[in-house]
Amino acid sequence: MNIPDKPTFEIAEYRARTARLRALLRDRGIDVLLVTSPSNLYWLTDYEASWYPPRLPVGVAVWADDERTVFFDWSRHEEFLPYDALYDEAEFIDYGTAHVTVAEQLARRMPGATVAIEWSSPTPVPGVMVALGDELRARGCTVVAGEWIVDGLRVYKSPAEQERVVAAGRMADQTFRGLQERLRPGMSELEVAALVDTLMSEQGGEVPAQHPLVASGPSAWRDVHSFPSRRILESGDIVSVDCSAVVDRYHVNLCRVFSLGGPHPRVSELLAATQESLDVLCAHAELGADPAIAMGLAERALRRTVAPEDVWWTGGYGLGISFPPSWVGHTYLANDGPHRITLEEGYVSNFESILRDRVAHYEAAAIDTVMMTAAGLAPLSAIPRELLIVE
Repeated sequence: MNIPDKPTFEIAEYRARTARLRALLRDRGIDVLLVTSPSNLYWLTDYEASWYPPRLPVGVAVWADDERTVFFDWSRHEEFLPYDALYDEAEFIDYGTAHVTVAEQLARRMPGATVAIEWSSPTPVPGVMVALGDELRARGCTVVAGEWIVDGLRVYKSPAEQERVVAAGRMADQTFRGLQERLRPGMSELEVAALVDTLMSEQGGEVPAQHPLVASGPSAWRDVHSFPSRRILESGDIVSVDCSAVVDRYHVNLCRVFSLGGPHPRVSELLAATQESLDVLCAHAELGADPAIAMGLAERALRRTVAPEDVWWTGGYGLGISFPPSWVGHTYLANDGPHRITLEEGYVSNFESILRDRVAHYEAAAIDTVMMTAAGLAPLSAIPRELLIVE
C-alpha cells in the first residue's frame, strides 16, 4: 500500500472508512465504486489537489470484495500522487483516452461487474462520465448510480474529524475579532476580503472552497452571492462578512455584521431575532430526531418578529470536507435534500439567518456552524449574533 508522506489522519482511520464503504457496497449489490468527488477522494485516500482536470476521471476504484484499491490520476501527476494519496495500485491516464483506460482496467479486473459512478460529482464534466459509462457497458459491465454513497458515510464526523471542526471554529472567531479591530472606512470590499484571508492564513488556515463574501452600501441587500467589489467603505456603512475557516479541508462557516457608524437600532433588532432563532434551534434539537422539527421551530420564531419580505432565507446545510467551488453539503436542517438524516453525534451544519431591509438597502445576516454532540446541538462561535461596532 502506498502511504502519503504526512497523512492527515491515522492510517487506521482511513482503513476503517474504506471497510465501512465496502460493507455498504455489498449491501447494495455493487461490485465496484469509482469515487471521483474531490471531497470523497480526500476522505478515503487523503488525496488533495488544487486542480482536478475537468476532462479526466481522476478517482479511486473501491471493490466490495477486494481490499486493494486502484487510483486513476493524470499522467503528469506521476511524481505527485505517491506523496499525496493512500492507495494500492496506480494507473495514469491522459486526455482523449482516459475513459477507455479506466473502463478497460475495471472490466479486466472483474468482468461483468456492477460499477457505480458518482454522476453528481463536481468533476469530471458530464461528457467524460457518460463516455466512461458507455465504455463500461460495451465491455459487459452494468453501470449504476453511485452518488451520495461516500457522502452519506461522511455525514457524521469521527472524534478526530470533530477536532478539526472545533479548531476551524476557533480560527473563524479569531479572524472576526481581528477584522473588527482593523476594518476601516476607505477600504474596498476587495481589501476586506483579502484581509479576511490574511487573518485566517496567519493562523494556518487553508484556502477555502469559496472566497469571503463582503456586502456593503446601497446594493448590500441584494448582493447575496456577489464577488467583493471595488466599492470603498464609507463611514456609517453596515458591512456583512461571510467566510469559512478551514483546517485539513474541514470548513466552519461564520457570518457577522459590522457597523462603521456606531449603533444601528434597526439592524440590531433584526440580529436579535436571528439570535433567538439560533437559540430555539439548539434548544429543540434532539439526538436521533429529524432536524426538520427543530428547524421548523427556529424558522417560526424568526418569522414571528421579522416581516416576510425581510427574510431572504433561513436554514442550514451540512458542512465538512470541501473543495472549490463550494462548501455546501448535501444534507439540510430542513431534511429536504438528496440524503435524509437524523441528528446524531458528529453532525455538523451551518445555520443561516439572512435578513435584509429592502427599503433601507442593507443586509443583516448571521451564519453559525453548529455541531451535534452528546450534550446537544451548539454553535461553535463564541461571538454573539449582534452588531459589531468598529471603533
